[in-house]
Amino acid sequence: MLNGFNQKIHLVVILVIALGSTLFLYSRPKVVVKDEEKAGKEQTVQQNNSKDSDSHAVHLSEEAEKSLSKLNADLKAAKDNSAKTTIYNQIAEVFSKESVFDSAGHYLVKIAELSPTEANWERAGDTYYQAYSLALSGNKIEQSIEKTRFCYNKVLSLDPQNLHAKTNLAMTYVTSDSPMTAIGMIREVLDTDPNYIPALMSLGALSMQSNQFEKAAGRFNQVLKINPANTNAKLGLAYSLIELDKKDEAREIFNDVLKEDIDKVLRDEVTKTLNNLK
Repeated sequence: MLNGFNQKIHLVVILVIALGSTLFLYSRPKVVVKDEEKAGKEQTVQQNNSKDSDSHAVHLSEEAEKSLSKLNADLKAAKDNSAKTTIYNQIAEVFSKESVFDSAGHYLVKIAELSPTEANWERAGDTYYQAYSLALSGNKIEQSIEKTRFCYNKVLSLDPQNLHAKTNLAMTYVTSDSPMTAIGMIREVLDTDPNYIPALMSLGALSMQSNQFEKAAGRFNQVLKINPANTNAKLGLAYSLIELDKKDEAREIFNDVLKEDIDKVLRDEVTKTLNNLK
């Protein structure tokens, strides 16, 4: 069985995967600043437009800085909502590429406020959800949760049957004082669609988090019956099997995953796990 530290790391990986950020951690640019004490390397980006203003202290690439400077100037000169929407979208894309998802979400909300469609609110919610999934500090987590819920509730007010929004909204309650709220909401999703994979993956992750590995394995197996090629479900099942002392079965699944076209970081992680199983 994996040692305690590695086990926690793997559980976090699976949880993030189940949250809907498919392999997202493995594709993040390496320029993201993790050490807040490196203040000398941080830069402040000011975004101003008449009564709309927002400040961000983040580490950005030189290319992003230049793009934002130009876009900010364009925003000040924008004459109508259509022009503003275009620029807001471009700013959001710059921040997303830099993995600054809370800032990207800020501008996507502006778009949704100008054009309050279900798709626009969902996009803003998804972006804040990514910020929540990656947040490290308690304050950052709470801010991202609040904004994620705000956006997804907007979506659900327009379409109460939006299973994607409901599932992700549910998962924001996992770290709250009411974790059972998450489970209840996800079960409501599965009452609507018993084969909705994101909800099944989320329940599998929650089962792992509470050390109910038999239940977790059952959820991941259920996903694989629906989609045998689901790599995330394979990983969830394999790590659950390790905890159930079924290492041979886990080893077989990991070897199968290594045959797939997966990210190098994930490949290294799976390889390390296999080595620990020997």
